[in-house]
Amino acid sequence: MIRPKNSHAYRKAMDFERFLSEVPIEKYRQELMSIKTVEQDLPRRLNPLPDIYKHYWTEEDAQFPGYEELFSEWWKSHLEPLDEFIAKFFWGCSRDFVYLGFKARIYRTIVSVWTQLHFCYLWKSYCKSPLEASPELDIQGVDALVNLNGQQVIIQIKKETYRSESRLRRRFAQQHAGRLSLEIPYTLRSAKDWYHSMFHSRTAHTREKAELFYFCSSKLQRWLDNGFVVFSPQYPLLVEKLALELLQTSEKQYYDWRVTLKQLKSMAEDERV
Repeated sequence: MIRPKNSHAYRKAMDFERFLSEVPIEKYRQELMSIKTVEQDLPRRLNPLPDIYKHYWTEEDAQFPGYEELFSEWWKSHLEPLDEFIAKFFWGCSRDFVYLGFKARIYRTIVSVWTQLHFCYLWKSYCKSPLEASPELDIQGVDALVNLNGQQVIIQIKKETYRSESRLRRRFAQQHAGRLSLEIPYTLRSAKDWYHSMFHSRTAHTREKAELFYFCSSKLQRWLDNGFVVFSPQYPLLVEKLALELLQTSEKQYYDWRVTLKQLKSMAEDERV
């Protein structure tokens, strides 16, 4: 068993994990996931990230409110910019229609941020290097910023996707040229599904992807009883070790999920030898 290095951070991580285990994921999946009526770019005044980080990360005595409470508070505190947004995009629509659209939109955002923050809480519990996460960084596409021996490393925590994101990666890499950036992937598919895919892949490329995500799903992440995906302590520890090695031996550049997982898998196998 891996022992945490920071007992205070570990207690906070466990409190947050208990909160995640109580999120009624299936209820929200049925109620909200098919609703995509509010898909416009949100103006700065309606960006939910400051409220999300305030309640689940930056407040020292954060109580981790449930989503219903969080969204209700957010809606009531943003009535003026909401009225402007509704007048521009939803004139003639009922307020309930817009309310439900925003509730679904922000739920998709908050689930992603909750997942990111679980990784960050584990990092602060088990790793030596300082980590920073904030809405300002998130808006820039930086999920976490780690300080390793005076050098900054960008962490991007990403759900496995079937869409090509090569253009977005190139743009991000150009914006942060000269800095080490690591994509940290996770998957919603089970290890059993990926294991099956390993033996039914039609190409070497898809087989490699299945092998890497089988490693990720079976060794680096966990599922809570309600189905919420969280991370294992080994994940941030391996990422910290990899980042230190890359800073010493490689060019500071953007490493996508495939390269990151290959390196982590190799490191984990070496540790078992």
